[in-house]
Amino acid sequence: MTFRCSTLAALLLPTLALATGCDLLDQLTQHTGIVDVFAASHGTPDEEGNLPTRNGEQLIFVNDMGWEIFVDEAYVTTAGVTLQACDGERFDVELYWGPLAEDIGQTADSETAGLGGARVNSGNYCELLVEYAPMAEEVPNPDAAGTTVYLTGSALKDGQHIDFLWTTTVEVEAEVDITTVEAGKPFRISESQNFSKKLTVSKSYDSFFDGVDFAEPLTQGDIDALIAASLRDGTIAKLGAD
Repeated sequence: MTFRCSTLAALLLPTLALATGCDLLDQLTQHTGIVDVFAASHGTPDEEGNLPTRNGEQLIFVNDMGWEIFVDEAYVTTAGVTLQACDGERFDVELYWGPLAEDIGQTADSETAGLGGARVNSGNYCELLVEYAPMAEEVPNPDAAGTTVYLTGSALKDGQHIDFLWTTTVEVEAEVDITTVEAGKPFRISESQNFSKKLTVSKSYDSFFDGVDFAEPLTQGDIDALIAASLRDGTIAKLGAD
């Protein structure tokens, strides 16, 4: 027996104050799934494939200008994440505890921090939109409160020792391609999805220092531009939470 939209509308008459029969049919047949999103950070392997070293939570690496950099404290605040379907539909991730001031010393190269989750429609997803903004109020170091990124440490080269403290309140939206995140294919929620899927948003902590010669003084504008470029270009997404 074949039902027309008008027939379905008659059968579901009490609901018609909210939708027409055809719209309601679309709603009833729409499948959804849960996506859990995590935050992490990563370093760039050297020519031998080795990741940056660490001493406790202190991160140690050499930048492209030959400076050995010791990052003592680093916080990056993620203020929002949106999943964008390949057809353009968007779904905001509900953050568990609001904006996350991620302690990079804890999440670097191995650990993840829970960001939030979203119920999304079935289909293919092509992009994550990740918002970084100065919305962190409670962090272990009160000097980092209200910043988008907070970096402190030192740099060594040819006997020179330079201490640095970089802070910024710049707001950045990183557009992260996820069209190949699942074995070369877009991130997908199937029509029979019966378990949550996980995505990890990771940013490169060593790329903040790309091209930096610590022998030359940096203005606040220089720092803002370096950090914004690193977040836009160095944010990636990975399938899973590992």
